[in-house]
Amino acid sequence: MDYMVRLEKLMTRLRSKNGCPWDKRQTHKSLKPYLLEEAHETLEAIDSGNPGSLEEELGDLLLQVVFHAQLAKEKGRFNLQDVAKGIGDKLVRRHPHVFGKSSRRIADINRKWEELKRQEKPERKSALDGLPKSLPALLRAQRMHEKVFKQEKSREDKALERALDKAWKNFLKNKKGGKAQKERSAGQFLLAFSQYSQAAGIHAEMALRAASDKYEKNFRLSERR
Repeated sequence: MDYMVRLEKLMTRLRSKNGCPWDKRQTHKSLKPYLLEEAHETLEAIDSGNPGSLEEELGDLLLQVVFHAQLAKEKGRFNLQDVAKGIGDKLVRRHPHVFGKSSRRIADINRKWEELKRQEKPERKSALDGLPKSLPALLRAQRMHEKVFKQEKSREDKALERALDKAWKNFLKNKKGGKAQKERSAGQFLLAFSQYSQAAGIHAEMALRAASDKYEKNFRLSERR
């Protein structure tokens, strides 16, 4: 059985005249919170290391893709097959080192990847265009630094250390200042920290998640004692 075809037919049935009243009311915008929630639940399933949980959450995440494709299909814009074809074509196009004869050196692969992205989106004038503002702030900051580094081609670790040290000292100096001043200096420090982490090959968002999980675990243990 082709379970993707079955899933598409089930969604069509749910959105039909005699389908589910709740499903029939949904729009792309109304589904946004559920898409975000399912993505976060998938992340938790990955962290849990439980294959069964991951399988279930991936299914819930896939349902969101199918749901949005169905909404677009009803308006004659695109369907699930178009979505699958589009990402399949992009995979082939973005991997000329696998499906063609391009260089397999990592540096060349990264350069070619960015070059192909610029060709696909000529309307984007900046390397930062297309970076979602809805990303968690720390993750967005690090992705910004990653893209900027690819453009500048250079990075001095000592300079990043000095910038981080300066931002930290400025934060401490403004501890007794007004709220706006403290928030500004805290933001500058976090931005410098994310840049330093990116340069060190550390995923700041994942590192903070792991540290927060450990803190929560220890706190819950202390509560039980």
